[in-house]
Parts: sequence; C-alpha cells; structure tokens
Amino acid sequence: MSDFESQAQSDPAASNSPEKDKGRRRSMMVAAFGTIVEWYDFSIFFYVATILTKEFFGDRPDSLLLTLGVGAAGFLFRPLGAMVFGHLGDRVGRKSALVVSAVLMAVAMLGIAVMPGYDTIGIWAGIGMVFFRCLSGFSVGAEYTGIMVFLMESAGSKRRGLAASWAAANSEVGALLAVGSGALLASTLSAEAMSSWGWRVLFILGALLAALMIPLRRMMEETDTFKRLQAAEKAKKLQAKQLQTRGDAPVVSRGRSPLLIAFIQQPRAILVAFLISSIGSVSYFLNITYVPTYIEEVSQVENSGSLALGTIAAVVAIVITPFFGIASDRFGRKRTLAVLMTVFILTTVPAYALLADGNSGVAIFGVAFLAVPAAGWSAVAAAMVPEQFTGTSRFSGMAIGYNVATVLFGGLSPLIATALMSSTGLTLAPAIYATVIVVVAGVPTLFLARNMAGRPLAEVDRDRDLVPA
Repeated sequence: MSDFESQAQSDPAASNSPEKDKGRRRSMMVAAFGTIVEWYDFSIFFYVATILTKEFFGDRPDSLLLTLGVGAAGFLFRPLGAMVFGHLGDRVGRKSALVVSAVLMAVAMLGIAVMPGYDTIGIWAGIGMVFFRCLSGFSVGAEYTGIMVFLMESAGSKRRGLAASWAAANSEVGALLAVGSGALLASTLSAEAMSSWGWRVLFILGALLAALMIPLRRMMEETDTFKRLQAAEKAKKLQAKQLQTRGDAPVVSRGRSPLLIAFIQQPRAILVAFLISSIGSVSYFLNITYVPTYIEEVSQVENSGSLALGTIAAVVAIVITPFFGIASDRFGRKRTLAVLMTVFILTTVPAYALLADGNSGVAIFGVAFLAVPAAGWSAVAAAMVPEQFTGTSRFSGMAIGYNVATVLFGGLSPLIATALMSSTGLTLAPAIYATVIVVVAGVPTLFLARNMAGRPLAEVDRDRDLVPA
C-alpha cells in the first residue's frame, strides 16, 4: 500500500478529489440537519402538551398527566430503537439507518397531525397518540447517535471535534425552531383556532422537514469506515468460499451481531459512553431545558419572561458549541472535559442562586453561566463518544450507552429536580443534584476514556483492547 493510500484510509479528508470532497461535505451538512428535526419533534410535543391533552384525552383532571406520560413513553422507546438501528447501521450502513429513521419520523409526526380527536373516535385517539409517540421515540434512537457517528467518520482527523459539534448545536436550533414557529402561529391565530387546528400545522411542518431528509439522505455518501468494513467482510467471505471449495474449511456461519460484539469486546467503551452522556443529559436538561420551569416555580416570573430567558440559554448554547468543538481538537478531549468539569462544579450552584434571585437582569447572567458548560460538554462528547469504539460496532455500542443515559438522566432529571426541591425545601436542590452527577460520572470518565483527538481514523478503528491513551 502506498503512503498516499495509507493516508486516505487514515483521514477521510486527506486525499479525496475535489468532487469527492464536495460530496463528503454535502453529506455532513445533510447529516447535521437531522438533529434539527429530531429536537423540533421532541420540543413541539411538550410546548403544545396542554392542547394535545384536550384533543386526545378529553378534559379530565388527570389528562395532562396522561399526555406527559405519553411523552415519557417515547423516551423509553429510544434504547429499543438504538438496538435495532445500531445493528442496521453497523451491518447495512450508516446512511441506510438514517434514511429509515427519517421515514419513521415523518410517519410519526404526520400521524399525530391527522389523527382524529377524542370527541370523534373516543379512547382510540389516545391509543393512536401513544403509538405514534412510541414510533417517534423508536425512530430517534438512531438519529443523534447515528449523526454523530457519520460526522465523526466523515471529518478529517484534525477537525472531528468541530464537525461533530454541529450535531449538538443543531439540536438547539431545532428547539428554537419549535419555539419560534409555535409562538408565531399562536400570535397569528385565535386561541380557538390554535386549539382546533393550528397545532396540527406544527406537526405537519415537522413531518415535511423529516420527509425532506429522506431524498437528501439517500444522496449521502457512505463513510470510509463502513466502506472499509464492507470490503474486509467481502474479502473474508471470498477467502472462506475458496477454502470451502478446496475442502479446507467448514461452512462459515453468520457473524455475531454488532451489539453483542460491543458488549463482549468493548464494555469499557459502552461504560464511558454512558458516563459522558449522563453528564451531557443532566447538564442539557437542567441547565437549558429546565430553566424556564425553574424560574417560574422559584422566582414567580411570568411564562413569557421565563421563556425569554430560556431562549437566551438556547442562543448562547448555539453560539458557543462550535468553539468547544475546536478547543477539543486543539487541546484534546480529556483536557477540555476536565476544564468543563471544573466550571460545572464552581458555577452551577451560584448560577442557580442568580436564577432564584428574582432580578431579571441578574438572571440573564445565571442563564449564561449554566448554558456555557452544558453546551461545551455536548460539543466535546459529540466526537469523544464515538471515538471510544472501533468501527465494527460503533453505531450499536454508542447508541446503547447514549440512549440509556438519556432516558435515566435526561427525561427524568427535571422530575427528579422538582421532587428534590419539594421534599427538601431547597431551591438549589437541582444545582446540587447536577453537581453530584458531574463529579460521580466525570471522575471515572477522565480515567477510563481514551483520548483520540487528532489520531488518524484508521487508528481509532483498529481492533484492539480499548485502553486509555
């Protein structure tokens, strides 16, 4: 093999022709766009939860709890989708998994948009809502993890952190799109029209965005890592067939599933993925998503004011995320995470104290303090988590570690934070809880994780025991 060919295998951006390089960049842009749709879907459901409650479960005292429970059920289906799509992504291809995921997302959002209400079909309206939310949760089991894998495997070795960080930044873009479109429609329509049919427009918009991804993703170019894995698999089958023809080998059985390979050969990588994602989930859902609810409950700020502060947090996250991706490329993933851990520990409690102060001007600084380390952690994790795995089971192993952490420390964190405030009477209980999780999960992460920033992709993908670098 020539040095030129070796470099091409090590760095996807090193030796491509201008045309191939253009196609690779286009594929990365299409992949990154997917997180916008995923988080639009997630956010819009909770923003119109009160309307969905009346529409699908009737106007009863416990109806809102049913709607929120349906949203939680969607979260619980993420790990199941991760197992299925992880297998598909490692066996059939990263691109194929993302195409199927986009189809299911479009079906799920369109299904909710056209589903008749409780007054028309009774209990079947609620059943239909449960089905489509579970389908949505199942489909996004592939989205964020698949997109991070695709971006990490497509980027140059010196720019993986920056490339993967766009997936994290675009998640906030999706949330802002949901807030903006919802607010625009609510201000344009009457309250009656919004409750009658306006909310359906929001889900139709999401379905159209997901449907748009289908042809775009079909034009994506598969990653070099998967192409090499396919070529190696074909070579092994050809060699085995030749040996069988000569009678020198038994019939070759189908290989183990990528998920089983990940559990057997890369358990440390799965654990590290879980630990990193646990901190990412806690910081995101408490430091950004939970901020409006916390301000309303503790400081008695009106909903419009709290949402404005939540919007500031989202904008800060979008702006700051790529810079942390660059920092992780320049200074290394572990070093950047260590700095972010220190910032978390030193600023989380004081920032929450500023939010509880009741002064809107002071609260802005609190929101900014909370958003910066949360966005930074997500940016670094976007490249660092897939770098823990070799190519053979990267999609499967990462999907399990990330999605289990998201269920336990993402969707449940606001509930746990509220319960802790209620039981202890401490308004800073969410901050203390987040800080404890950062310490408990962060310290072992720094010891167990391997630091592959700047390493050639062929070295990251090399089959070997995954020990810290």
